[in-house]
Amino acid sequence: MAKVSESAAEAASTAAAPPLTSASAPPSRPKAKHRLEIEGYPVEGLSIGGQETCVIFPTLSLAFDIGRCPQRAISQEFLFISHGHLDHIGGLPMYVATRGLFRLRPATIFVPACLRDLVERLFEVHRAIDQSELKHNLVPLEVGEEYELRRDIKVRAFRTYHAIPSQGYVIYSVKQKLKQEFIGLPGSEIKRLKLSDHEYGVHP
Repeated sequence: MAKVSESAAEAASTAAAPPLTSASAPPSRPKAKHRLEIEGYPVEGLSIGGQETCVIFPTLSLAFDIGRCPQRAISQEFLFISHGHLDHIGGLPMYVATRGLFRLRPATIFVPACLRDLVERLFEVHRAIDQSELKHNLVPLEVGEEYELRRDIKVRAFRTYHAIPSQGYVIYSVKQKLKQEFIGLPGSEIKRLKLSDHEYGVHP
């Protein structure tokens, strides 16, 4: 392509440029999607102030807040509610109802302990309206309280500051080491011990 001098470029900028034809238009490139990861875990979601917030960690099957219940959140098994504003909790009944519609296992929903009774009443009202079971497991957590999501992943609630009572959640991994007496055992034997109710021989 020929180089355009600065004076020519200035002159061109003052004149109306001819429209690009399909032959002369440069090929459009698909926009690269920016992928966000935290400690190697992919993060998805959306947050529109005052309207909807939902942050998803798909490889951990969990979401923080449910917003208006975006489709991608429905497949997440664990849900953590930070507070009771509707842009964070409004889609909760739909989340549970849609999981039931798709025959997914009942979700485990974590809420600030102060919201437990109110959330239970919310589901009672929607059961009466919808004439459905709305199966789920509700887990109230106090600030500082921990819960084991699985053997190597735990969650702990921490205090946050908002216009109404609220809290956040820390998800962290727990690394386990094999006890000395189990070192050298074949993997199949260790697996067998784990599948039994044996004291697994591991410690943090």
